[in-house]
Amino acid sequence: MSGEGAAPAAVTFDYWNTLCCEPPGGYLRGRRLEAMSQVLVDAGVGSAGVVLPVLEAGYDAAWLGWNDAWRANRQLSGVDAAHSMCDAVEQAFAGSAVAGVRDRLLDAFAGQGQGADLMLVDGVADALAALSERDIRLGIICDVGFTPSPVLLRHLERHGLLEYFDHWSFSDEVGVYKPHPRIFQHALAGLGGFEPGRCVHVGDRRRTDVAGAQALGMRAVRITSVFEDEPDQGPSGDVVISSYKELLPALGLA
Repeated sequence: MSGEGAAPAAVTFDYWNTLCCEPPGGYLRGRRLEAMSQVLVDAGVGSAGVVLPVLEAGYDAAWLGWNDAWRANRQLSGVDAAHSMCDAVEQAFAGSAVAGVRDRLLDAFAGQGQGADLMLVDGVADALAALSERDIRLGIICDVGFTPSPVLLRHLERHGLLEYFDHWSFSDEVGVYKPHPRIFQHALAGLGGFEPGRCVHVGDRRRTDVAGAQALGMRAVRITSVFEDEPDQGPSGDVVISSYKELLPALGLA
């Protein structure tokens, strides 16, 4: 790693597939679809077999829309996605009781993000503890999808990890996604204003995590334990690790 030998003053972490991940099988998607389907069934709109295909198509269209917005660095929230799903349902079942249950559908969508039990990436707790013991400042830099940042923080608190972090920078609060420099600058300012060359970012995405950090002058560690990004998506990183057991040696801290 470029600059190896000097311990970093601060280390920032991506959230999804770096700190936490969903259980296999489209976990959050399935929970949201099931909850919204039940609202429609209870309202007499139709059976689960009738309403679920409409919800599935609406969800997938909303996710594609979010990905387009993410790549264009245009903010799109989970609330926006839920509203677009409701619009699709109202269009499909015109004249039914759908309009009267929009608020319940929105609550069903949001509630599944709050009630879900996300998994910690294997080894992350030990790595954070080891870095904290060395008085290295720790932060989060996260592109928020359909689950807002307060909910993401509560998941970390539930797992006992939030106490390790000195600052966090979420796209729904900062107003930009990675790789925009502003979200990285926001993180470094909150961690003490260290020069980028003294800081390291850990994440799984080449285009956002690696390219964004390196453009600012930070070192970038790409972790592949949950997600292996495609080579055509951007630079590989100053170093690539397959598990958190490799992080401290990669930082020159073993």
